[in-house]
Amino acid sequence: MSNQKNGTEQNGHVCECKVGRNIEKYELNRFDEKLLEQRDDGASLRHLESVVNKALLRSALEDSRRDLIGDVDSIYERLTDAEMSAGKRAETVDQLSRGDVDVDELLSDFVSYQTVRTHLQDCLEVDTRRGQSLNPEDARGTIEWARSRSEGIIERTIERLSGVGGFQSGDVDVTYTVRVSCPDCKTSSRIEAFIERGGCQCSVEGATDE
Repeated sequence: MSNQKNGTEQNGHVCECKVGRNIEKYELNRFDEKLLEQRDDGASLRHLESVVNKALLRSALEDSRRDLIGDVDSIYERLTDAEMSAGKRAETVDQLSRGDVDVDELLSDFVSYQTVRTHLQDCLEVDTRRGQSLNPEDARGTIEWARSRSEGIIERTIERLSGVGGFQSGDVDVTYTVRVSCPDCKTSSRIEAFIERGGCQCSVEGATDE
């Protein structure tokens, strides 16, 4: 696989999608071969999402100038698991930052399974139709990832405000809650309950699930 200035070359053309750009940026040699092998072995798009992101994290750790506590899997979980406490996530972000890892840039380079699908389809010419039907588990994973990232961004923004223009804040924990409301049946519920019960309950008017 030969690298080009703005992406990796695939089948005679330059791959300029986000996955392709990251493969070049993080110098992930022969990484497309790994993706294709795992896809052929039945790996889901959700699994390949974590494969890509963990590879980016591993590369970032290799380039850092400080030994970090924890392996790639545990650090990735702390950064992306919605069940992880904000305090633990903040501790991990601080640890990475002290190791000269640009966490904001790394998180912005993380990809979703939809992005992986685009790379497989458009750049590697792989038929991903078996992964096109989104199931509840995939939906929960995407939402949890987005919520976790939002909590981290909000928390770091508050930290940066400390001492600016008289703004004061202690060591805060940020919890980002997502609710879904249906104007037809007037229901309102947390996203977890909404997905778990299969959507809204239009036949039950005025119901509210706290």
